[in-house]
Amino acid sequence: MPTLNDGMCLEKVPDLQVGCYMIITVLVTKSALRDEVLAALMDAVASGLPQTNHAGLICLATLAQQRKSALLSKRVLKALLRIERLDHVFLMLKSRFNVDKLALGAVLSILGGVGNVQDTHRMSLIRSMIEADLMDESSMEITIKRILSITQSGNLEQNQGSSLQSSLVDLLQCTAEKENVRKIIQGIIGNSEEDIDARLQTDINRDGHLLEGREEAELDNVHTPSMTESFKDAIRRIPTETAHEISFLSHADSYTFDSLGSAFVLASSSSSSFSSSSLKGFSDLPILRKSLMMTEPLYLSFFVRVWCSPYPDAARAAAIDIVSESLRSTSVVKDLQILLPYIIYGLADSSLIVRRASANLLTTLLPIYCNDRKEKRHPDLAIFGQEQIYGQAKKPSEAVWLSTEEASRFISQILAPSLEECMLDSKHIPQHLSDILNGSKTSRVPQITHKDLKTSLREAIFAFLCSHAINTPIFSMKFRLLKILNQVEKVGGLPRTKALLPLLSESMNKSKLQVENLCNRYQISQGQFHDQLVGIVSPMDRDGIRILQSIVEAGKDSDETLLLLAAYKRIRVIWSSLKPDLQLTLAKLLLELAVEDTQSNAEETRRAEAILTLQTVSLSTIILQHFTENLSVLPDTREISSAPKRRRTNHGHTAISSDDDSQSFGFILKRTAFVLELVEACNPEEHPQLLKGLFQAMGGLQQLKNHSETDLGYLEVLTMGNIISIVEKLKRSSGLQVDQSAIKPNVLIDCLRTTTSPQVQQTALLLISSLASVTPEMVLHSVMPIFTFMSATTLRQTDEYSAYVVAQTMELVIPQLVKSLHQRKEDLILGTSELLFSFVAAFEHIPSQRQLDLFKSLTNKLGPIDFLFALLILLLEKYPDDQVVMQFAANLAGSYDFLTQLRTVEKYLAVNLDMLKPKPTISQHLVVVEGNRTAETVIARMLPLLTMILRGQRLIDKTTNVLARNGENAVIIRTLYAQILEQVVLLSKRTRHYKKLEVCCSQVLDSLLGLLSTSELVGALGSILANDENEVIRLQVLNSFQRRLTHDLKDSEPARKACLAFLPQLTSILEKSSSLPLKHTTLACIDYISEKFGKKDIAVVFTAAEIAFSSRNCSPADRSFHIAILLCLATMVEVLRDAFIPLIPLVLPKIFDYLSASIAEEPEDDCLHNAAYSLIGALLLHIPWIVTGTYLERLLRISYQSANANIDKDCNKSRQETLRLAAKQIDPQQSFAALCETWKSAMTAGPNAVMECFETFRIIIERQPKSLISQQTEILTDILINAFDLRRTQFSTRTESSFKDSDVDDAETAIFESAILMIYKLNDATFRPIFSKMWEWTIDPISKKDKKANVYRRITFYTFLIRFFDTLKSIVTNYAGFIIEDAVEVLRDTSLQDEDSKLLWRRVMKALQKAFEHDQDDFWQSPTHFSYVSESLLMQLSHESRISVTSEVIPVLTGLAVAADSASHHKGLNGAILQYMRSDNALIRLAAVQCEYSLTERLGEEWLALLPEMLPFISELQEDDDEAVEQETQRWIRKIEDILGESLNSMLQ
Repeated sequence: MPTLNDGMCLEKVPDLQVGCYMIITVLVTKSALRDEVLAALMDAVASGLPQTNHAGLICLATLAQQRKSALLSKRVLKALLRIERLDHVFLMLKSRFNVDKLALGAVLSILGGVGNVQDTHRMSLIRSMIEADLMDESSMEITIKRILSITQSGNLEQNQGSSLQSSLVDLLQCTAEKENVRKIIQGIIGNSEEDIDARLQTDINRDGHLLEGREEAELDNVHTPSMTESFKDAIRRIPTETAHEISFLSHADSYTFDSLGSAFVLASSSSSSFSSSSLKGFSDLPILRKSLMMTEPLYLSFFVRVWCSPYPDAARAAAIDIVSESLRSTSVVKDLQILLPYIIYGLADSSLIVRRASANLLTTLLPIYCNDRKEKRHPDLAIFGQEQIYGQAKKPSEAVWLSTEEASRFISQILAPSLEECMLDSKHIPQHLSDILNGSKTSRVPQITHKDLKTSLREAIFAFLCSHAINTPIFSMKFRLLKILNQVEKVGGLPRTKALLPLLSESMNKSKLQVENLCNRYQISQGQFHDQLVGIVSPMDRDGIRILQSIVEAGKDSDETLLLLAAYKRIRVIWSSLKPDLQLTLAKLLLELAVEDTQSNAEETRRAEAILTLQTVSLSTIILQHFTENLSVLPDTREISSAPKRRRTNHGHTAISSDDDSQSFGFILKRTAFVLELVEACNPEEHPQLLKGLFQAMGGLQQLKNHSETDLGYLEVLTMGNIISIVEKLKRSSGLQVDQSAIKPNVLIDCLRTTTSPQVQQTALLLISSLASVTPEMVLHSVMPIFTFMSATTLRQTDEYSAYVVAQTMELVIPQLVKSLHQRKEDLILGTSELLFSFVAAFEHIPSQRQLDLFKSLTNKLGPIDFLFALLILLLEKYPDDQVVMQFAANLAGSYDFLTQLRTVEKYLAVNLDMLKPKPTISQHLVVVEGNRTAETVIARMLPLLTMILRGQRLIDKTTNVLARNGENAVIIRTLYAQILEQVVLLSKRTRHYKKLEVCCSQVLDSLLGLLSTSELVGALGSILANDENEVIRLQVLNSFQRRLTHDLKDSEPARKACLAFLPQLTSILEKSSSLPLKHTTLACIDYISEKFGKKDIAVVFTAAEIAFSSRNCSPADRSFHIAILLCLATMVEVLRDAFIPLIPLVLPKIFDYLSASIAEEPEDDCLHNAAYSLIGALLLHIPWIVTGTYLERLLRISYQSANANIDKDCNKSRQETLRLAAKQIDPQQSFAALCETWKSAMTAGPNAVMECFETFRIIIERQPKSLISQQTEILTDILINAFDLRRTQFSTRTESSFKDSDVDDAETAIFESAILMIYKLNDATFRPIFSKMWEWTIDPISKKDKKANVYRRITFYTFLIRFFDTLKSIVTNYAGFIIEDAVEVLRDTSLQDEDSKLLWRRVMKALQKAFEHDQDDFWQSPTHFSYVSESLLMQLSHESRISVTSEVIPVLTGLAVAADSASHHKGLNGAILQYMRSDNALIRLAAVQCEYSLTERLGEEWLALLPEMLPFISELQEDDDEAVEQETQRWIRKIEDILGESLNSMLQ
């Protein structure tokens, strides 16, 4: 902000000021600033506000619009008031900028300082702003309200209040003539239109309010004394005689009128009781010489001047009434036509009372002219005041008078009939008179017929009114008459200009001060007066036009700015009606004025008005042509170059350094810019004749630029823009002829080469593009430099307009270029190579979002079939290793239709083959092959693009669809395809020694084959395989076919037939070929065909399977081929099913050999392993009954080996899925037998094998029905017994191969789950023998020496019982009878010295706990069962030192007590536990207390029924020596108290 403030104060640097104003304008419009900030900015702008530059005022207007408050600061108001003709400046700016709020602020700020409001300049400024409609309706309403508020304010000082209020009321009266102002006043004060004038003239009462509804008596009482006294004082000051005055309408100054007028106003404003006497007394004053009123004009002229002066309406109406009364009272008859212009003035007045009085006066005159008489013609009367009315200095001949007859007809036929309308509307009389004088048929007086109003009468009336408008000294009268007369162009032979020209000349001779004083005196707007004054000039009158021209020319020497502005305004109004030669003369003058240098405000105003006029009026072609063809763009270069010593030059440009030259060039630039802007504003397309002048101007600008160091970009753009408009119109209008001699393309090319401005470059390209379509022969010879230039400039721009320029250039230039090449039969590629190189060179600089659209447009304009391949090659040649470019090229090609793409591929391959020739042809124009850049290297970089193009999904889909419809395009595609395929094969053969090219060719071939449908592809493959013995080619095509089968094969009838027909050929290759890669690919193709279509021809598939698994194919050492065979056979098994059986004896042994080999090798062959299992799985799925007996046992044994082999997870998954499938598919009897037979193999293989064995067993059990399981109990028992002996076999004699404890635990878990699943499918009668047999097997001693063996078997079985009782619950509780004795024996005899014994003891205790937990049949309530077990369990409390009684014994005892659920059993159990409380061993006592706590907690009150027996022991234990026992006892007591809800203290005392 400080910088801006400083910049705005530098008045001598106007450009800097304008820049600061622009910054502030943008700042305030783009951001929300507070009012305080905006006010400070306005003060800053006002501090350096220039007088001749409107930029600061525009900035102030913008700031004012953004503010909430309209009031201006003193600094801003002072700066505005310094501007000359501020209202006119505002009016000029209003058309382009919003100045209403600044104008409102200026008016309100002036009104705010009421002490200065009476300043004439400020009052005039307010009035001008209101009359000029600078403010909108809301702002105007605020202004009027403010004025009314001041007039009604009681706060004004007494000495200024009356005059100030009077001035403001007068202001409102004057402005109320405008319709919009009048409506606003009417809305505010709430009166009808007729009462507005009266209300504005109402006196001010003591409180400052407008008088409303006062009675006349009240008015009399309040005002009579003072008014009478004032009037008498005024009368005393009036002399009794005049000083040689005979008329108050004389042009000589009157020394008595002002005092007389003041006295008359006082007399007319008196209260009603004194008004008549005062007015009568006034009219009888000696000085007025009333007695001589019909002899001399003094008396009547005074009252005429009063009602035409800016006095109050009441006074003016009174003056008219006095005249009327005086005329009625006299008997002298004279022709009083002198009163008619002034009566017309009164009828046009805005005040209703004045109009009524004027109508009354006209009515008074009617008898003079309309007496009943027999004569047809009225006798002539003496004209009153003819020689004296305007003073003796005036000659009678200078005033034009009507004859009495004409005056009579004027009054009776024109004025009198319209009196009613005149009284209603002040605008009626001007319109009515203008209609009459013009002879308009729209006259509003129906009584008048046009044949009655002869031209001679109208001409006489017109001359009469014009004469009095000239001669009257009253400016308001002149103004009002001119408003009527200026609506009349000519009456009869009397033109308006001729009649009124003396008035214009006379006014021009008056000084500015004189005119200003007169306008202020009569309260009329100076601007409006001058507008009416110059309105005298008619467009048909050359004398008048010359006067206007003289006013304009004298503008800089005259201080009469308002007259100058009015003259310019008049020129603008009449311009369209001027003759062409006058228009040209004025246009030349205006142009000179518009570009002149200004030194003063007046000159600046004149220049601004000239500019505005030229910009506003419609300039003809002749004028514009004269302007453009006479532009002196370059001064006399001879003077510059022929100096005695040449100036120093830089780069061939003459350096212009002198001040004179600089000024000259500045003027030339200003003139040129203005003319070009005018041309642009005048729609140059409508003026094609301007082409010559504009091209001349363009050439001149080039010369000027070459002789200076100035950038003329703006002018160049402006000139070329105008030319473009004309050329575009020529393009659209075929009938217009082009003047080719006027077109200079070399000028545009020179402009392109020398300019650095992007705007100039873009416009020049657009112009060249337009010219190319109008006059192509003049542009095409320079087209290549244009595109070279574009590649370095315009193509690199990122803006949208640059893109548009490039598009237009290509749209219009390139098609013409190609057309020209065709006509001259030149090589297209060679002829456009430079064009293509230009675009390709610019590719990396073109914005990425525009690249595709730009190059596609380029290709379209050139022709994609002829040029797309060349453009693609050039792109890859320029950017060989850029993958982005490669992808772009593929996208570009893919954007075209399929035929274009195929033809492009064909031509692309032709260029690549051409590079391998000894003498290349077309390729030498597109690629460079030299040195290290061999043809093979270039081709290797080119071919990947073909692969990308041919793999385009749109191309594939479209080609397939067209071939399927088999139409005309299908024939074209097949022809193109055959050519391309031949080219690819030929290219592959010629480059077979280059490995990289071999891969590229293979990819192209693969992509090419991918275009065809399967049936079409098979036909092509058959031809290639049959005719080409090259293994590489055969492998390539089969790989492509394999990929098609893998990804895109669709099950259609043609595809199925073609593939099955192709299968024998593939089988032949598999049988005869010695190439393993080819055999691999062939086998893969056979696999896919068999899978997809094999069921339709089983015999062909069987033959293929037989050949595939022949000894010839199985013998190679390549394991991958073996894998492929196995996978292929797996597919064929699915297809052949039972038809595959003849191959089983050959296949299965070989599979097992492969499996064994895959596991035995180091490292293992996982792929072979999985492939073998895939084939086995296929056999199990489709012919499972084949895999039984020996085959199944071998499968299981190999699977066990695989389970413990170091193979991949996928191999494990493959094997496990196969075994699950075997368990589901193979007969269960066969499966159980095989599992039983291979159990030892599973244990030998390892824990994983055991797990998978019993997983297989579980699946078989799960899938078979109960009936079948019941039939297999014997073998199932054997399987379980063998499995239950796992722990013994592994741990009796531990070796390195023995299982880990965790492995055995996991295996037993799997065994037990399978056993439980089996038990679910057996009933009690079936299972009990099995259980009995297994129990006998468990307790049967193996060897007296090997006691561990019995322990291991028991551990396994008791572990099973835990799961058994926990899973089957109460259903099997009675099975506990089998184990009671053995369990008691274990509890009693187990030493708990080793881990195995402890483990057995824990499993027995856990098994008993599970048996107790689920007893619902009172099995343990039996005294035999309870007593036998309880005794052994209680004994375990004494093993506290070796086991954890708390966690392992007490829960079991608690479970027994719960299961027993008998008071007697509880009593016995409690008594035994209490005895342990008196043991000498503190640990035993502690265990007994903990056991009682557990029983109390679990059984609750049921157990506490035995509390009396416990109390003595509790008392003893409270004093136990062992602290732990004592604490546990207290814990037990608290539990008892919680259950009973009472304390045991009283019981324990």
